[in-house]
Amino acid sequence: MPTTIRHIYRWDLDKTYLRTEFETIRGLVRAALQKPEEKVNVPGVVELLEELSRPTDDGDVYLTFISGSPTQMRAKLERKFEIDGIEPDVFILKPTLKNLLKGRFRAVRGQVGYKLDTLLRVREEGPEAPETLFGDDAEQDAFIYSLYADMAAGKIDRDLLFEILDEAGVYSRTRASILEQAARMRVDDNVGRVFIHLDYNTAPGRFWVYGPRVVPISNYFQAALVLYSDGVLSLRPVLRVASGMIDRDRYGVPELANSFQDLIRRRHLDATAIDRFEEGIRRFQATPQDAGVVLPEGFFERLLSRVRALAPRRTAAVRQWEGPPDYIAVLKADRKLRDQLDGEPGLFG
Repeated sequence: MPTTIRHIYRWDLDKTYLRTEFETIRGLVRAALQKPEEKVNVPGVVELLEELSRPTDDGDVYLTFISGSPTQMRAKLERKFEIDGIEPDVFILKPTLKNLLKGRFRAVRGQVGYKLDTLLRVREEGPEAPETLFGDDAEQDAFIYSLYADMAAGKIDRDLLFEILDEAGVYSRTRASILEQAARMRVDDNVGRVFIHLDYNTAPGRFWVYGPRVVPISNYFQAALVLYSDGVLSLRPVLRVASGMIDRDRYGVPELANSFQDLIRRRHLDATAIDRFEEGIRRFQATPQDAGVVLPEGFFERLLSRVRALAPRRTAAVRQWEGPPDYIAVLKADRKLRDQLDGEPGLFG
């Protein structure tokens, strides 16, 4: 482990790092049979991870992946990381087959118990540093990560945690493990942003209940912009993410400008973010050309012009919010909606 860890990044895998279809048995089989080089990344994710992981004078980062993919896929997924040049410090997969053999079907479908228990264990065994979390809208990442962040802030007492886990249908053994770890959990309020990749195009308003810490994103250019605004990233990594998305994923200036404006409209950034971005571009252009950032001619002018044209006319400040949300009410509302839309869940949710 490096002597100094400046930041911890915790990632989900499927639909957050990789484009994966696991809604059906056929999709699961396809994902299992894919060769590592056939697996497709979410646009911009590799460039963002490379930039986040870049060592600085302040130290290194600690990168963890906690995935619901079965443990049998470890070799292929590790090879995929190797191809992408990503080196996780921790990589944990779900014991799906073990749960099936034991008849723990709720554990196969559910993520709250598995991910929260694992997050607490990895936190306890790992270094102390600010944390940023990345998930998606396919499961319950926003709920789990928000609950974890509020636990780290000391806002969830034991009785409330027990009630939440019971309402979430967490098995008694896993519930006991979570409560035991929570009792000795370090309380330092060190969890910052939670990014939720909208793979299912879920309406961002569904996540409003979690407060401004949770940022739904359509792409990783948006995540990079928020981290730039927070001071976690300089401008170069933001431009490198944009460059990769343009080069490899056929994004254009209109899509990136719409993404920027969308963050302002939803009050994850305020209107002054455009001015700060423009000032950062001036400084960037005054430095020697960066070979890692290749952008179309006139990119900056076209992007800024379009963002300003799309930006809301009324200036709205970023949201202020203390929380925590009513986690019990969130679970009940989600269950009611799921029952209305899907009926009884299948084996894999």
